[in-house]
Amino acid sequence: MMTLGLKALAARLALGMFVLFAGGQALAAGSLAIDSLQGEKYGFSFNHPSTDQADARAMRECGTDCAVVLRFGGGQCGAYAADQAKGSNAYGWGTAANSSNAQARAMSECRERGGSSCKVRSWGCDATKTSVDAASTPQGNNNSNNNSKPAAGGFAILGEWLVDYVSPTGYTANGSLRVTQSTGSNSYRGVLVQAFVNTEGIAKRVQQDVAITVQGNTVIVNGSNPVYLQGTGVYNADNYTLTIASPNLMRGSNSDAKGVGGAVVISRK
Repeated sequence: MMTLGLKALAARLALGMFVLFAGGQALAAGSLAIDSLQGEKYGFSFNHPSTDQADARAMRECGTDCAVVLRFGGGQCGAYAADQAKGSNAYGWGTAANSSNAQARAMSECRERGGSSCKVRSWGCDATKTSVDAASTPQGNNNSNNNSKPAAGGFAILGEWLVDYVSPTGYTANGSLRVTQSTGSNSYRGVLVQAFVNTEGIAKRVQQDVAITVQGNTVIVNGSNPVYLQGTGVYNADNYTLTIASPNLMRGSNSDAKGVGGAVVISRK
């Protein structure tokens, strides 16, 4: 049973994470909780001051019949994959220095346990570590002071935002933007999650890394590495060009590779 597997894994984590954090104070704590049905329900948290708080947030998002299966911090990324084949309870999880490697490890572990249709269900990174591959643009100074600095011109972009998108044809999506890390005087990293229902009435949810640049009154949000958290398909990374309307509101448009366009409103949560 998947539930028994989750309980065993949670017990294993309790010892492993004690060793990880006992050697020094973690810069940030993150947790992943999943349910007993291959992660159809899940909760993910990061940048919490303690593992207890990270666990509580993940469990609250996941709901009933869930267990914490992964904890990470100290500049690490974590990922969870589960086999989507009917009747299978194969799953896998992993940590790494970037999101791609963490996802690859989770997928590999899922396949090693017999999964034939493994899929990444959730992933994320500690704010002290960029979640893009090491081959990407190097980060700037990531000391703790960076996470408290406002953007150029006094606009404080770090934190939680709500995202609403409307296409030219009236198609809508909504979600959240977590701006977690300052990588320079006007550049940031974060995670964007968008939920939508396609034309066939199927609910989907996509998570992607974002690199953010603030240039005067303009905010550029460039998405990358989109991963389906719910549903399947091909998703073109979002690219937003926004204007700061107020300290708590940005408005603009999307220009993804497909050229759909559309209006975007991002408001502080």
